[in-house]
Amino acid sequence: MREIPYNYTSATDRQLLSYLLGEDSVRMLDELRDLRVTGRSARLLMRIIGGVLIHRRNPYLFQELVNSPARRTRLLHQAFKDLDTIESSANGEQRVLSIVAALRALFDEFQAEVERVPEFRRRLKREFGAIVGGKNVLFDPFSLVAHATDATDWRLHLPVAVVTPDDEAQVAPLLQVIGKLGLKAIPRGAGTGLTGGAVPLRPDCVIINTEKLDRVRGIGQRQFELDGGESVSAPVIEVETGVVTEKAMDYAAEHGLVFATDPTSEWSCTVGGNIAENAGGKKAVRWGTCIDNLLEWEMAMPSGERWRVRRTDHRLRKILPEDTVTYEVLDSKAKSIKQIRLQGTDIRKKGLWKDITNKTLGGVPGLQKEGTDGVITSALFVLYPKYEETTTLCLEFFGPDMDEASCVIVELSRIFPLPKDDSEALLALEHFDDEYIKAIDYKVKAARTSMPKAVLLIDIAGHDRDSVQEGVKKVERLLEKHPNTLLFIARDAEEAKRFWADRKKLSAIARRTNAFKLNEDIVIPLDALAEFARFVDALNIEEERYSQLGFIDSALALLHDVTVEEDGDQFAAKMSPADELCAVTREKLKTADENALRSLSEIQEFRNKLNELFHGYPHIVSALDDSFQYVRDRRIVIATHMHAGDGNVHVNIPVLSNDQPMLRRADHVVDKVMEKVVSLGGVVSGEHGIGVTKLKYMDKARIDELSAYRKTVDPDRMMNPGKLDDLEVLDHIFTPSFNLLELEAQILKRAKIEELSKHVDFCIRCGKCKTDCCVFYPARGMFYHPRNKNLAIGSLIEALLYVAQRERSTEFELLQWLEDVADHCTICHKCLKPCPVDIDTGEVSVLERDILESRGYKHFSAVTQMTLKYLESRSPLVNKMFRKGVLRAGSAALRAGNRITQPLQSMEALSSFYPLKMVSSAAPQVPDETLRDLIPHCDPDQALIFEPEKNAVATVFYFPGCGSERLHSSIAMASIHLLLETSVRVVLPPPFLCCGFPAHVNAQNEQHSKIVLRNTVIFTQIQEMLAYLDFDACVVSCGTCMEALDGMETRKLFGGTIVDVMSYAVSRGLRLNGDEHCMYHAPCHDSLGGKALEKLKALGGFGNVTPIDHCCSEAGTLALSRPDITDSMLQRKRSAISEVKEETGETVILTNCPSCVQGLGRNRDLGVEPRHITVAIAEMISGSVWKSRFKDQALKATAVRF
Repeated sequence: MREIPYNYTSATDRQLLSYLLGEDSVRMLDELRDLRVTGRSARLLMRIIGGVLIHRRNPYLFQELVNSPARRTRLLHQAFKDLDTIESSANGEQRVLSIVAALRALFDEFQAEVERVPEFRRRLKREFGAIVGGKNVLFDPFSLVAHATDATDWRLHLPVAVVTPDDEAQVAPLLQVIGKLGLKAIPRGAGTGLTGGAVPLRPDCVIINTEKLDRVRGIGQRQFELDGGESVSAPVIEVETGVVTEKAMDYAAEHGLVFATDPTSEWSCTVGGNIAENAGGKKAVRWGTCIDNLLEWEMAMPSGERWRVRRTDHRLRKILPEDTVTYEVLDSKAKSIKQIRLQGTDIRKKGLWKDITNKTLGGVPGLQKEGTDGVITSALFVLYPKYEETTTLCLEFFGPDMDEASCVIVELSRIFPLPKDDSEALLALEHFDDEYIKAIDYKVKAARTSMPKAVLLIDIAGHDRDSVQEGVKKVERLLEKHPNTLLFIARDAEEAKRFWADRKKLSAIARRTNAFKLNEDIVIPLDALAEFARFVDALNIEEERYSQLGFIDSALALLHDVTVEEDGDQFAAKMSPADELCAVTREKLKTADENALRSLSEIQEFRNKLNELFHGYPHIVSALDDSFQYVRDRRIVIATHMHAGDGNVHVNIPVLSNDQPMLRRADHVVDKVMEKVVSLGGVVSGEHGIGVTKLKYMDKARIDELSAYRKTVDPDRMMNPGKLDDLEVLDHIFTPSFNLLELEAQILKRAKIEELSKHVDFCIRCGKCKTDCCVFYPARGMFYHPRNKNLAIGSLIEALLYVAQRERSTEFELLQWLEDVADHCTICHKCLKPCPVDIDTGEVSVLERDILESRGYKHFSAVTQMTLKYLESRSPLVNKMFRKGVLRAGSAALRAGNRITQPLQSMEALSSFYPLKMVSSAAPQVPDETLRDLIPHCDPDQALIFEPEKNAVATVFYFPGCGSERLHSSIAMASIHLLLETSVRVVLPPPFLCCGFPAHVNAQNEQHSKIVLRNTVIFTQIQEMLAYLDFDACVVSCGTCMEALDGMETRKLFGGTIVDVMSYAVSRGLRLNGDEHCMYHAPCHDSLGGKALEKLKALGGFGNVTPIDHCCSEAGTLALSRPDITDSMLQRKRSAISEVKEETGETVILTNCPSCVQGLGRNRDLGVEPRHITVAIAEMISGSVWKSRFKDQALKATAVRF
């Protein structure tokens, strides 16, 4: 039982006490435990300790202490008062007095630490800022908690600062200053590491975040000497080490080349991390890991020097065991420092294709060192010609075990050796087992009633179709002798993408245990795969047996402990047969075979008999059911997937981090796995690194060798201290874990954050959400992707629980910190699709805003409030006045203000002064005429019907929404016009209806409910009155309207579908002639579902359409509420537009969102013109006079009262 309060972590009391006070104090506390009388002093003692620990690990609480002298005084006064109480009650007990003295010293030190923080941070800002700029030195709680851990969620200390250099030349002098200040440095890229490599293990660490070093410098040519002595020129890519791996891969692919280092976390991990870990990926089977493809790299050393390391004998292929590999280390003046020669077997153990356990590599700097000897800042990688043809295969293995699958994998590696010519090649060979099949809800391709034992995905590539077909035939011939293996061939690229999509979901295995797992990667010889698979199967069976036996013990304990008052003798008489049943079942389980254990047949029979025995005692039966579920939730399950061609097996064990016995059991299982790996001739890591979690499995000689090397380059151990040398750290690290008491659960409900906690609990910190996140833009200092936000939310929840209990406050003032997290979201939902555990951060952000609004901590600018009121209003007079007085006059004022304040605009100014923020970009001009100015009058209870000139082929209900009707009315006009030109009858609702989405995302729940109810009533009445028209669809010209109307189930009223206007017109046969080249911007809320280019191609009339990445920056009302956020988004969009415009010369940007027309309009000074797709189509159908033609059509519209 835990005694230390506020311990929302996996750490035990002993672990925390040992870390904070030392083993001697723990021993004394153990001795004093039996001497307790009331236990009051012990509780006070534990409360003091809990208070210190939570303030040290929680950056929000720590910052509150720094900010508030009153809060600081209360905490310290109460702590010293409690210590006085304990001391006065000690009766001279020396052990108690010793512990009190230790805590007084601890609190004195803690007080001094807190009080010196402001001056300390000012000094760091001054010293570091002189090198990187003040804006790149971060101390805020959000940044600190985001950099306290990596994908493992293990943590120990908060960093003292996070520094984000803009240029690689800043890193070496930065290290020099860090050393001068007596601090430590940890390099970090994306934080996707799986062994705790970037976790601060000492209290004085500065994190150097390299994500701003994200420039791809281009592709060049270098000369290489091949095996036969032939000299050839080959392409290389130069990148900074903050470049996301996927970006480098895409850049190479655009040039018809392959960037071969492709870890599974390619969507998020950075190139620097790949080098530091020597990462691999699915292409390693063909081209090897990072070390095989790396040519040169630049490093900042702890001394402040810059070194360049280069490989001098690259052969444009994977390193073989018989190779000699040579590196040269140069200083900043290109003077040679040393040369290093390695054998292929120094790099990888003989018989293995991955191995990162030789950390030293003869003293090669940076490579495979996990950030322990310097900071890698840029690199050159060899590129390879892209195969013109690729076919994806999926193999499903059925049968009782993995023997056949293992055999097939080994044979595949033999029939596809490393190609020495242009023949077919194995590009990928990826496996996952039946535990993953269940976890990701894999759709079995075979028409069989049983589940596969494993799945294998294969990419076969060649430079022509015949080569690939020959490769496929090889596989088919191989499988002729393996009847339990079924082959499926992807018919096209889309199906291949769907095949591989399953591989990207594997991290969902941790959903069962609230997003925590032990994730080990090991490497074994290919010939040992079958034996290892049998070992894992046997281990899983034994853990199943252990779990079922555990339930028997649990059931027996429960029955003996329960008290039944009403018929105690009768109940007691049942205990003997219950004991007998437990004993018999226990013996059966000890010898049960695999089928009996996996089917749960014995344990289910046991449960049924127990239920029958205690029939009539529902509370007993219910308690037994709960106990069974409790034990099942704590069952250890080993799931494996592997880079099969390399023998690199990833062993995953989902674990409940708040359950110490389960953690200990899982550690015990991992120990068994590692022991087996070594016995098979394998190694304990092939690509994840060693970090914290695997150090105990490393050969001591390897660690000593690395330590000797580190002394030569970093004698003060400034770089990543404690990493790869401190085994004791394993006894101290912890992971957050909310094992809540009833009181704490009530606090969460009271603060309305219980639901928020449930939403983010499953985040596995993989970073898949990062790639498309609108508010992740390192160049402008935005790191607000969902993973970082979820870490912050967890920390805030912990802080709220503490304050509510310790200060007995129900105001939840710390929720104020949540507003910045909530504001940094455009509610685009792009993060949902790649998330393996289905977290919709858009809806989470709306929930956050709702919580803030309900507690009075949500701030709205006057402009935002006024806009929301305007959108709700249906008054023609209000709309007319607002349009002229606010929209037109206001946009003109903003344009004038932008011109006047241009010399004052800077990133620093944007962070402080709201009026300056508002004029940071020129608002586009609002058109003169509105839709309602040009069409017949329509009362609030009337709908307008527009008839086409020809007989109507269908009827649609067109909902224009605020953006198309009130702001950019030409969109609504063009939409109606093109529908009429397609012979479609259009029914238009009464004026000034808002879909309600702006109110929803701004947490204006009452306003949103009123709008939804009003719209539902109006839509229903229109449908009932005009049902004879037989509606074909509800059409929209705005993605947010589509989302909002879908939530109102509008599709059920109007033909069963909600569709974009252009998409509907194309489905009705609209085709255009022409060859207009343009750019295209995809809205965050895309009414075309990402298929705009496909639809435009089907429509015709447009030639080359070039997509432009990134959000337009308008984000509905976000540009009004937080222009500091949207300005950063705008700068990224401007860069993307300029890049495409320079390349293509195009000036028109098509989009399918009125808000995006507004946002893109802020870039007119770049010489571009945003245009809604419907407006562009209207111009192509009817020329420049399309509006005149629309006016003629509009005059014929008739109003119908509903």
